[in-house]
Amino acid sequence: MKCKAMAVTGKGQPLKPLVIDVKKPQGEEVVIKVGGAGMCRTDLRLIEGKEPRPGFSLPFVLGHENAGYVYSVGERVPSDFKANDRVLVYAVWGDLLCRYCWEGKYMLCPNQRIPGQSYYFGGYAEFMLVPSFRFLYKLDGLDPVDAAPLADAGVTSYSAVKKAIPFLRPDSVVIAYGVGGLASYGIQFLRILFPTSRIVAVSRKKEKLDWAVELGAKKAVLPEKLKEIVNQESKGLGASAAIDFVGREESTMNIARSLENGGAIIEVGMEGDKLSLPTFETTVWQYQLIGSNYATFNELAETVDLVKSGAIKSHKKKISLADANDALEGLKTGTVMGRYVLVP
Repeated sequence: MKCKAMAVTGKGQPLKPLVIDVKKPQGEEVVIKVGGAGMCRTDLRLIEGKEPRPGFSLPFVLGHENAGYVYSVGERVPSDFKANDRVLVYAVWGDLLCRYCWEGKYMLCPNQRIPGQSYYFGGYAEFMLVPSFRFLYKLDGLDPVDAAPLADAGVTSYSAVKKAIPFLRPDSVVIAYGVGGLASYGIQFLRILFPTSRIVAVSRKKEKLDWAVELGAKKAVLPEKLKEIVNQESKGLGASAAIDFVGREESTMNIARSLENGGAIIEVGMEGDKLSLPTFETTVWQYQLIGSNYATFNELAETVDLVKSGAIKSHKKKISLADANDALEGLKTGTVMGRYVLVP
């Protein structure tokens, strides 16, 4: 089957319209009609050649945050997956054979494949192939446009917040460093899952500072004001935990200056090439740095349930396939509030 797509055809080049072939599904495979594809800063790094992935060869169709409708299925797909069922595509396709997959931790599978990043074309297209129905979560009545960003931005933020919670007390200050698509969920999850925490959000853009307060942050500050405000809010103790949605040397160093003894940084962002922490303070005061990327399938289900309940809102802007390059430019400059979602 042929369909329209926007594809990477050259390093650092704008996406180009392309007609691609989507094969007929066999076995456990499912073809979905894409209803929404979230746009992520990882896509920018892939276009620029800064994040090489196995199985990424040109031309390539991006898009790892995908939701849509069952279109056709292979012969071994259970009968309860019917045409037009709304589904969210779990973004990390493990081999289902390793010990990590047996524990439901597909994001740790050494043989993982991610649509729109490695081997398989993603959702910047009208249709996409999913290798197994086991990577689909039924949405029932949830709109695929609202659901698509949950495959990464939503569930990655949710898992990071869960990792931060063991470090929090009822009076804890927690930092959300970097206000963008992921933090738009992360701040909401903190507010819902640990409502007594005092969230201090950090951004360089005034409009995003205001938005962070609307999302649930108690304070929102410029990076250079972080330590001062955290000290005020914590009465000099420091922040019990921080979720770093940026991932550069300056972000982790800035956070470390504001941590309490025994505090933790949950690392989500990957904008830089390396992270830095002060050796003496990290050793003596026993700071912890915990990586967090994607989540388990169960956590995906929990994330969807929170959105269905109305407790969490997806902040998104719908974009047509033809306007993908304009949206990527907006993503690069950080002007979007939330997530761009392509709607083919």
